[in-house]
Amino acid sequence: MPLPRPLRELLSLPTAAFLETSVLEYIERSCRGMAGVTCRHDRYGNLLAHYRHKAASAAPLAFVAHTDHPGFAAVKMLNGTTLVAEFRGGVRPEFFEGSGVRFWTSERWIRGRVVKLSKTLPPSGPGRPRVPKQAHIAVRQAVPPGTLGMWDLPGPALRGDRLSARACDDLAGVGAMLALLQRLSRGQLRGEVYCLFTRAEEVGFVGAMGAIRARTIPKRVPVVSIETSSALVNARIGDGPIIRVGDRAVIYSSQLDAFCTRVAQGIAARRKSFTFQRKLMDGGMCEAAAFGVNGYATIGICLALGNYHNMNVRRGKIASEWVSYRDWQGMVDLFEALVLDEAGPAVRETSVKQRIDGIFEEHEALLNG
Repeated sequence: MPLPRPLRELLSLPTAAFLETSVLEYIERSCRGMAGVTCRHDRYGNLLAHYRHKAASAAPLAFVAHTDHPGFAAVKMLNGTTLVAEFRGGVRPEFFEGSGVRFWTSERWIRGRVVKLSKTLPPSGPGRPRVPKQAHIAVRQAVPPGTLGMWDLPGPALRGDRLSARACDDLAGVGAMLALLQRLSRGQLRGEVYCLFTRAEEVGFVGAMGAIRARTIPKRVPVVSIETSSALVNARIGDGPIIRVGDRAVIYSSQLDAFCTRVAQGIAARRKSFTFQRKLMDGGMCEAAAFGVNGYATIGICLALGNYHNMNVRRGKIASEWVSYRDWQGMVDLFEALVLDEAGPAVRETSVKQRIDGIFEEHEALLNG
């Protein structure tokens, strides 16, 4: 089964924090031909696509995914074959030395290999590793300052259900949001949605914080943060998209959790092949935390990810990230169902309350007996 062209092309693009131009330009070009979709950049360079059918009835939603991935930015050449490059993102120090890197310049890749980490920062917390900041890289030719670098890994491939790429995090999420906009536009389906494509998530939600301060998404609109999140023992690749109820630092909106769960259960009831998970993904934080602590109602939807941040821990080497393609397709289906749901997120979900109230009423007399 071939990958949809937009997803394949997105997963092939170079990107790193503050160097997301190729991805953002691709998204903007793709949206340009979509009926009912408008695009604009906020003052921090985040891209907001807005779809609205004139007959939309339910309150709008906002989906958010980041366009960067852990990577390098060239600083300077020490000599003819040694480059100093800054690293932006969370990869453990032991994965650097000897690993292949490629820098994107003048529409071609220049390959190199990490010689050593030349600078690290103190750990971000107890029991955590030092943070890689700068590396010396042996290169075959001079690399201009500011050039974007990524790990030297193959392009996207689909083998069976396994979708692998240099950067599934979070270009797979970006691709799912583009697929949603494409479906809505082609069918002129009734609904309203904002799709925010943020920058520099991998260095601490910098683009998301800019969008929050710029009020790029109206404060009244619930935010659904889209991620690929490291697979856990109880959150497995292939078991369906995950409704993420919280992360390492924050628990998200219970009302949005109930809304997403109700809609997902509805899809599962209609289509037996659809599966989903509902989990606390506490391996890290995501942009939902940033929006949530700044007053937005938030929830997360993610894919379980293999080789998080390109770290194959079992083999101790840099490797392609991977997700389940069926999980990805299910995530797009869930996005569409959320946007088209006629009740929408504004309606308070009462099923849990009704169940608890019913149990109390059944046994209340025993409390008074």
